[in-house]
Amino acid sequence: MSVHLVIMAGGSGTRFWPKSTSSKPKQLLKLGSEKTLLKQTLDRFEGIISRDHQWIVTTQALSGAIQTEAGSHVKVLSEPQARNTAPCVYWASRLIYDQNPNAVLVFMPADHFIRDQKAFSKTVEKAIEWAKTHDDLITLGVQPTAPETGYGYLKVGDELGGSCLKVEQFVEKPNLERAQEFLKSKKYLWNGGMFVWKASVIMEAFDRAMPEMKKSWDQALGDVKAAYPKMTATSIDFGVMEKAQNVVSFPLSCGWDDVGAWTALDNLEAPITGDCVMIDARGNIVDSSGPLVSLLGVNNLIVVATDKVIMVADKSRAQDIKKLVDEVKKKRPDLV
Repeated sequence: MSVHLVIMAGGSGTRFWPKSTSSKPKQLLKLGSEKTLLKQTLDRFEGIISRDHQWIVTTQALSGAIQTEAGSHVKVLSEPQARNTAPCVYWASRLIYDQNPNAVLVFMPADHFIRDQKAFSKTVEKAIEWAKTHDDLITLGVQPTAPETGYGYLKVGDELGGSCLKVEQFVEKPNLERAQEFLKSKKYLWNGGMFVWKASVIMEAFDRAMPEMKKSWDQALGDVKAAYPKMTATSIDFGVMEKAQNVVSFPLSCGWDDVGAWTALDNLEAPITGDCVMIDARGNIVDSSGPLVSLLGVNNLIVVATDKVIMVADKSRAQDIKKLVDEVKKKRPDLV
């Protein structure tokens, strides 16, 4: 029974602007490592999934850069247009299903950080073995370490054996009070957007929850350029997972971080990159690819300097950098 890795790498990573741009988004950046986030993701599966069974789904604009970074052994699928994750998952799953319906598929984001590789590998291998013998949709839920309000959650129930848990409900991002309750109850996991399933199982799930996907694909005779515009633009969570009854989870405890904003560098222990001088300045994140950054008497700032842009933000507004990008785009679209 073959196992395939599919990496979803179409995101723009706007919260890491100005270092992340449309031509070089977050997954192609080196953040807290000498390797790009994409390369770290690929290397994570060394010895678990063979190189000739690795796929990446990305945009047409990024396909060349992604192929160069990933290597010639990886099959790169270039989306005709951005349609969220459900069409991306359907396309890759359908191609592999047509080759081997019993193949096990491991879907991963391209831009996450894992501190404990051994623990991660062990959990992934458990999920793969479960998928081989069970017709379940498996999501790797991350063990919460804090009352995080920036993640969706999975409410889990009965243990099904081998640390596998029944997923009872997908929960949207909570407020702080609910997140604290989730953490205390020990019945919730962070939804990390990592999935494992047989090709036949995810195809059946699509047919039940989103039958229009197969209809669009079949009418286009497998021509992705013709099929994609007709596919529903939604997430795999909302389109399929939240409607399915056969969802299970393997809890993941491995120092996971989704690297969702500049403040993630605090967790990666890499808050300063490039030349920087500080006096009476604490809790700042600095990333400079050129000019010297000097800070005096300021705290909790994000300062990013490229050869064309200097961006300064309060750390508490890290999630709002996307709004800043929208404003910059109106005045200087060449910089985003």
